Amino acid sequence: MKRLSLIALMLISAFTFKAKAQEATVKEQVTEVNEKVNGLIERLATDEADLQKLAKIKVSGYMQAQWQYFENPGVQPNNFVSLRRARLKFTYEAADGVKFLLQPDFLPGAVSLREAYVVLNDRWTKSFSLWAGKFNRPNYEVEYSSSQLENLERSLVIRTLYPGEYALGAKLEYKPSMIPIHIQLALLNGNDGLTINNSAGVNLNSNENKDIDNYKDIMVRATYNLKLGSFGGLDFGAHGYFGSLKSNALNTLSSDYTTLKSVNIGDAVKRNWVGGEFQLFADVLGGMSLKGEYIAGKNASIGYAPVAAVGTTAAVPGVANFQNNFAGYYLYFIKNLGKKNQFSFRYDYYDPNTDISGKDVTITKFTAPDATTLKNKASGKSDLATSTFGFALHHYFDDNLRISLDYDIVQNEKVSAAGLLTEDYTKADGTKVPAGLDYSKVVNNNVLTLRIQAKF
Repeated sequence: MKRLSLIALMLISAFTFKAKAQEATVKEQVTEVNEKVNGLIERLATDEADLQKLAKIKVSGYMQAQWQYFENPGVQPNNFVSLRRARLKFTYEAADGVKFLLQPDFLPGAVSLREAYVVLNDRWTKSFSLWAGKFNRPNYEVEYSSSQLENLERSLVIRTLYPGEYALGAKLEYKPSMIPIHIQLALLNGNDGLTINNSAGVNLNSNENKDIDNYKDIMVRATYNLKLGSFGGLDFGAHGYFGSLKSNALNTLSSDYTTLKSVNIGDAVKRNWVGGEFQLFADVLGGMSLKGEYIAGKNASIGYAPVAAVGTTAAVPGVANFQNNFAGYYLYFIKNLGKKNQFSFRYDYYDPNTDISGKDVTITKFTAPDATTLKNKASGKSDLATSTFGFALHHYFDDNLRISLDYDIVQNEKVSAAGLLTEDYTKADGTKVPAGLDYSKVVNNNVLTLRIQAKF
């Protein structure tokens, strides 16, 4: 009996020990699982935070491939395929009211930075925003995206005044929610995209990230929107540009080629103009719009002072700064043709020198008082006005794919007599044609463009 009791006690002890051992093992396993779960939760929290950051980044872009045919015999090759634009845009919403934007352009052999700026939005009245970096200059056709242009390139007056469209500086915008007004005030370096050569022909303005003088330019633009009931809407406004470039010459010549003013190196050479604009949108016959802008004022180019020629005692004559009065405008008519097609017509006019007409070209010129220190300057091709009749037809396969056919009829202002202003040109076979282009007639500069655009 005692033996049975001992055996029973041993069995009970064994089972109890085994149960406790199993309980300890289970606790260890539970603890291990909890640690793994907690580690997974921590990793998921980290991944979620990273995903939230990534969700603040928006990527968009577009590519434009085109074939062009040039009717001017002096353009060789007269037809080719090219990439017009290949851009990516990265936008990052860092915080409520704070946005960063970066837009490079990936053309073959010419990668460049198009835009890079930060925007700080007013979180209280939600009416003001402050921009800093490289951004579009405040102008309607400049700010209108290249992927949405109804005619494939901007008008000549805009391309001349605002080369490259973008500028380095700071901008303050006011756009209240209760009033349909938009006011922009920008402080810019002002030299963006300009070529300023020295006596050796070297561009002094090749560094896009640095100003070349102490002068800053001011741009202001204000627009107002009127709703026209069920008919559509009308936007109208004005903008002004008030700037200066540093003189590298000792003289400034006026655009009538008669007035020569003495200046010092470092003096301000003024570039000022104003413009008015409108955009009429009508919800009739499937949708149509009229848009236009007129700009006039004074532009300038910078010369250089006389310098000593290398290896001689003679001097290389200087070139005077040149201030030219100009005027230009464009007018669009745009008509939707169903849901997939659109037609656009634009008349574009630019006169780079309103003080000189075609009959005055090469007749009116400046004769330097001392040709050893200052070069003569004659009126010429750069003073002629240009008119462009642009026709474009677009087909939209969907929101992301557009194919466009564009034909520009380009007409120059004519000089007064045959042979007065001519240009040589070279044919495709290398044969030179002397005086082949005569500006007493309309020189054929028409261009046909077939473009396909893909965006996302």
